[in-house]
Amino acid sequence: MSLRPTAFFFLSILALLAVQQTSHAQNAPAPEKKEEGTMVRFLCVQSLTAAKEKGKEEDEKMTLARMSEDGKWTEVGEISLRSPFITSWIGLKEGLTHLVRKEGDKMVSLGSFTVAPKMKNAIIIMLPDFEKKSYKLQLVDPTKLEFRKGKALIVNYSRIPALVNMGKETKTVSPGQQLVETITADADGMYPMLIGHLDTDKKMVLCYDRRVSSNPNTRTFILLFPDPDNGLRAMSLSEFDTLE
Repeated sequence: MSLRPTAFFFLSILALLAVQQTSHAQNAPAPEKKEEGTMVRFLCVQSLTAAKEKGKEEDEKMTLARMSEDGKWTEVGEISLRSPFITSWIGLKEGLTHLVRKEGDKMVSLGSFTVAPKMKNAIIIMLPDFEKKSYKLQLVDPTKLEFRKGKALIVNYSRIPALVNMGKETKTVSPGQQLVETITADADGMYPMLIGHLDTDKKMVLCYDRRVSSNPNTRTFILLFPDPDNGLRAMSLSEFDTLE
């Protein structure tokens, strides 16, 4: 089944990333923790500075900052981005925080997110918008979703329902939906990761078919993007140091 190209930044992600290969994210050196409160980390799907040529991308340092009512910035942390990548944890207070790039003496917000009161920890999924030169930031509350070790968080960014099997039963993930699924490994510690969708004749179109090694001490992110040829393309990252 073939889909027409969707939003520009989705195609940019697909054009620059080999997302069909499972990626195991590594933790960055721990940044300076300027605040205490909710522990937050960032999952960068792709940075705005990602190079088209593999191996040419440079890390981008970004500032976390808050703006006062009189328009003044206060820096509260710093992270380094590359693609794909999961940062270390950083403590932030509740409220609105901006992801800021310093341009000379100016600070330009590339996106923002809000930490709710009493939130234990949060994961910010970062999707680049190359047209607007900014990021779409999606906050995930692991406690609310019961996203724990040995489970997978599936997020469908496409416009078609996805069929996903992580070793036990097939689940439907609607467009825009987040679904937490328990990974069921076989006796050899491996599990099948099957991802597809139904065509117009209600027949299964398999887009991703792998056997994956299970690590019960990690959490797994499965991000689904539109693909003009197969319908869906999957990006998989494993998260260590889950603070559980």
